[in-house]
Amino acid sequence: MLRRAVAAVSLACALLGGCGGPSARSHPGELRLAVALEPHSLVTLLAQSITENELLRLIADPLIACDAAGRPVPALAVAVPSRYNGGISADGLRITYRLRHGAVWHDGKPFTSADVAASFRAVMDPQNAVQTRHGYDVVARVETPDAHTVRFVLKRPFAPFVGTVFAESDAPYYLAPAHLLHGAVARSQLASAPIGTGPYEVVRWTRGDRLELAANAAYWGGKPAIPRITVRFMPDENSQLVGLRSGDLDGVIGLSANSAANASSIEGLRISSAPLNAYFGIMMNNGRGPMTDVRLRRAVAEAADAAAFRTNVTHGYYAPAIADLPPALWATNRKLAPTPHDLAGARRLIAAAGYGPAHRLPLDLAIIATSQTYRAEAVQLQSELRPIGIDVSIHPYFGNVYDAPPSEGGILTRGRYDLALYGWYAGMDPDDSGQFLCDQRPPAGYNHSFYCSPAMDAAQRDALRSYEEPVRRAAYARIEALLLRDVPIAFLASPVAISALRADFQGFSPTLVTQTANAQRWTLRTP
Repeated sequence: MLRRAVAAVSLACALLGGCGGPSARSHPGELRLAVALEPHSLVTLLAQSITENELLRLIADPLIACDAAGRPVPALAVAVPSRYNGGISADGLRITYRLRHGAVWHDGKPFTSADVAASFRAVMDPQNAVQTRHGYDVVARVETPDAHTVRFVLKRPFAPFVGTVFAESDAPYYLAPAHLLHGAVARSQLASAPIGTGPYEVVRWTRGDRLELAANAAYWGGKPAIPRITVRFMPDENSQLVGLRSGDLDGVIGLSANSAANASSIEGLRISSAPLNAYFGIMMNNGRGPMTDVRLRRAVAEAADAAAFRTNVTHGYYAPAIADLPPALWATNRKLAPTPHDLAGARRLIAAAGYGPAHRLPLDLAIIATSQTYRAEAVQLQSELRPIGIDVSIHPYFGNVYDAPPSEGGILTRGRYDLALYGWYAGMDPDDSGQFLCDQRPPAGYNHSFYCSPAMDAAQRDALRSYEEPVRRAAYARIEALLLRDVPIAFLASPVAISALRADFQGFSPTLVTQTANAQRWTLRTP
């Protein structure tokens, strides 16, 4: 087995240019990166994955971006709309953006309010298979009083609007040019020749291999310092590590915690770890089966060792979690205490529910088969629950089956599980209504735990209706407390965005959502 592994590394080194040190760049000033997945599309309105978002952010811009704490900052809009600057009307039904002068598309056409209106129509067009219309569906109409003003008139107040619509949200859509938005966007010119207003332009997309980008000299944020970026598509973690060791890569964006642990020993390399609005945990089926009993849900939560998960499975990279919102986010209630690891308490809860060593409870655990994190945590959870009288059967599924729509037999969306390892990556706004409202249970939304609580619905309504931060902060304190009380999910950790970067690659500064959001500020020391 060892010889076979060494041979594989040697072959990979040969293919990547040798493992004896940094290899020659194809172009002077070229930054060589890798990501795990090739995008299915580079149309700015059709992103479906975290990796696609990272690539699209290199070539496109939102109206509103965010910083490392999730606070909104201007991008193609010159100011963040608020009650204080008149961007949000007193009744909360009109959101007005003043747009940046001097921003141009990669083909030289000026960016105007017509592009925002056309992008919105494309998102709402049923022939475009966008990931979600959450937030966009509260818009009654879009007004464009002039070329640099756009106004969204809402059907009802929607507090997450600024952090959701054309922002760094949990499903980010970036603006597209009106002059190329004709018919279905998947069949438009944009599908073959992506165009944005971002710091880099697409030079070539070699399917199955790489994406080549060139600096946009006319970028409104200033010409990027690095002239070229080449992004390799490398699904195999071993190939990523070989590329980093050999010097064939300057960085890998989006490493797993396991790969990061292996990469940390590579000379001349640093690991970047940035907070995300995300959580990882054990989701429990509140809709059917034994886990409808809150005593059993709490028993599982108390028996699961979150600290051991973070240490043993994520190698210390993932951060501690209280509930679903991460410590870095402004809305998080840091006064709440996470569910304790308490085996004695878990045994008492199991006994009260009628189970224990003499009457064992069998449960089915669904996981994603290809994820090392899921596989390792499944085995650990199995051993943690066995002593309290729960026998866990692990059922691995491919990702396209695990969270497929109900019509396609999705494991989560059809509720075909008792327990499921589950990760959720959100955007800059704390809005989690799509996961926990009663009316968001599948097929209507992402409430895959089938949790339903009148108290939760009331708290979510308060969080969605008010634009005032103190009101929203209080509502999310109630929401997080209800999640800890009702335990639809046992929260194990807050995932982080991990990348491996060579020492001469500087200026890398991720936001709470996107690692590539500040690419125009990246620098590369070259010999």
